[in-house]
Amino acid sequence: MDAAYQEHVLSTIRDLKRAAPPSEICFAISGHDLCRANLEPVTWRDVDDAESIRLLAEWREAAQNSFPAIFPVSLEGTRRWLIKQVLELPDRMLFWVTSPQGQKIGHAGIYRVDFAERSLELDNVVRGVPGVIRGAMHSAVQAVLNWSFTTLGMQDVFLRVFSDNPRAILLYEHCRFRETMRMPLRREQEGNVVRWHEVDGNYRKPVERYFVTMHLSKTAWQREAPDELAA
Repeated sequence: MDAAYQEHVLSTIRDLKRAAPPSEICFAISGHDLCRANLEPVTWRDVDDAESIRLLAEWREAAQNSFPAIFPVSLEGTRRWLIKQVLELPDRMLFWVTSPQGQKIGHAGIYRVDFAERSLELDNVVRGVPGVIRGAMHSAVQAVLNWSFTTLGMQDVFLRVFSDNPRAILLYEHCRFRETMRMPLRREQEGNVVRWHEVDGNYRKPVERYFVTMHLSKTAWQREAPDELAA
């Protein structure tokens, strides 16, 4: 493994999380200057920002069916998740998707970096506020891909999405991801918590949904990406 490359990736992520005030990664929507949005890093400042925690909690509650676990969402639990499962994980990064006026309208990020293969997983793509800037999440994904392939030097990006989420699958297909496999899942409920688990070859009951794995290589992205991104 290339130790210098690993340190480059980890230090880039670490520096973004510490940014104060947060730096911005700008992207244009459909190439029109009048329709612009930003990717703004989620940082340690957000831990003590009540509005940030409220938005993360509300959006998680609204998008429960898009996650492997469904549970009662609380502000304190969301704050703990932000600290323990995002900011303290060295290979995980989350970005706010913001309007030109600074309104937070969603988030998207990366996770599970494989340094040997130079690959990662597109993670936590959530549209929090509908109807603000058409195509914002498509452009947000493109911006995260641009950052992953160019700044971080990744060669492959993967993602997982539920098979019964056709809107998300269509979004990723428009971003040139292609399905590579499907993993059957079983539903398990304990109290008010529902979890979806991957099954093994001994599972014989009907399958309600699948995890769809999708993939985009840097080569394919460069071949079709807009010139201003692939340059």
